[in-house]
Amino acid sequence: MFGLWKLSSEDFYHLLESGEFADTEILVGEEPNTKIFKAHSLILTTRSKYFRTAFSNDWIRTEDNNIITLHKPNISVEVFDILIKFIYSGVIKLSDYDIRTNVAVLIAADELNLNEFCEHTEKFLLNNERSLKHNFVLIQKTVHQLSQFEKLTQFYETSINKDPSLILRANDFVTIQQDALIHVLSEYNQRLNPIEVWDKLIEWAIGQSNELPKNTKEWTNNEMTIFGTIINPFITHINFEKISLTNFCNNIKPFKDIFDKEFYVQILEHYSFNAHSKFKIDIDSKIITPSHAFLLGNLIKMTNDNQNCTFEFQLLIRGSRDGFTVRNFHKNCDEKGRTITIASVKNSDEIVGGYNPLDWNPKCEGKTGECFIFSLDKKELEKFVFSKVVDENHAVYRNRGPDFGEKTSDLRLIEGDAKKGQCHKNSYEKLIRQVEGVFEIEDYEVFQVIIVNQPCEFVDEEVEVEVEVEVNEYNGYEEYYEDYGYRGYYYEDVVTPEYDYYGATSISPLLLNISLK
Repeated sequence: MFGLWKLSSEDFYHLLESGEFADTEILVGEEPNTKIFKAHSLILTTRSKYFRTAFSNDWIRTEDNNIITLHKPNISVEVFDILIKFIYSGVIKLSDYDIRTNVAVLIAADELNLNEFCEHTEKFLLNNERSLKHNFVLIQKTVHQLSQFEKLTQFYETSINKDPSLILRANDFVTIQQDALIHVLSEYNQRLNPIEVWDKLIEWAIGQSNELPKNTKEWTNNEMTIFGTIINPFITHINFEKISLTNFCNNIKPFKDIFDKEFYVQILEHYSFNAHSKFKIDIDSKIITPSHAFLLGNLIKMTNDNQNCTFEFQLLIRGSRDGFTVRNFHKNCDEKGRTITIASVKNSDEIVGGYNPLDWNPKCEGKTGECFIFSLDKKELEKFVFSKVVDENHAVYRNRGPDFGEKTSDLRLIEGDAKKGQCHKNSYEKLIRQVEGVFEIEDYEVFQVIIVNQPCEFVDEEVEVEVEVEVNEYNGYEEYYEDYGYRGYYYEDVVTPEYDYYGATSISPLLLNISLK
């Protein structure tokens, strides 16, 4: 029976190729890419409920020569060619096509009521999650337009709820529609890294306009205006207050002209009036908070005797995003200099980790006296354990995953390409967990530790706004001084006026080296 069916399918396919006895002509595609396919109504109605319905009512036209004609402008020539060959032969090899073609085939097959084919195609797509995430905007468009693909919809919703930055990092990010992007930024605002959002918005804006060069440093005033118009709807959805001062200077300040002046001043005030802003560590972590990062920064200071430096943590790898293999760890983290590794222990509030001032690389041992390992509590910051290396010759083993200490390791993560770690006491001064042995990891992250020696300064920047100046010696007397210029200098946490007007000793709107006129 199977052999007979195979023979029958081959005969049907021959009919399609030859066009013999065809009684149907289907015009597909839009100009200039159109094609007329000659087909057989009996085969089409047998295989597809769509054609059975179409051929039984007024959807079609019959010419004088009894040829049935049908027009499908919304299906491309390439996609319809794939589907009609499947209809005739019952055979398709989806692996021959890229994901964009397969998604288009899925959508068209759904329209033609090829239900079993749709189930097969949806299952095929879901078997390659990496490809789906690389084309996450395409999946977002598909599931929002066609919610009947329940498994694909579930994959999208689960993935974006787990890691909303998938949209930003998708290979097809620049194809996302403005309304869809605004929805993502609004819905997941608190979970997205704002400096990553800003950088990706620049990339998106360039993709929307043929007038914007890729090199932003070459933009003219007119091109800057075009960029400002494109990006304006997104401004209120960016958490500027969570962007570090260094990132603000490097990434946002060059585009200051696109901002509403009063709004830009509000951003600057955040950096001016927050006395601890230069000590905050901006960290893109799913495991620790900025408070944890601040504590770890202070522990790093203790090991290198440099109390004046500040730090930034740059994410290199996240297990839940990049995988839990030793190979991926070294691919993302080797030769990056100082790093700090953190891991959340499964089914607990416990966080463990270690600091390595050396490069990770295939060499076996790393010798240093600056390494330390630690444990933290997700909810109670004061519950932490700090353990400094005492055997400097066996501080780290660099040819595995993150590995601190010799023998059975004081702390080892990604044990055998698995979500496991182990903790013993060997080369460090104390045990960082209550019990020795193996434990399960929920997630892990490695950050490059970037030392920032000098605070970023805003130099001689002019903002033409009306500024309210408080004069302390006049019992809160307030007056607008439009005609007087003030200049402030940033020394540590103090902003001092260059010019006192009527004995004023504090002028609240003075901002880091900014002239207000």
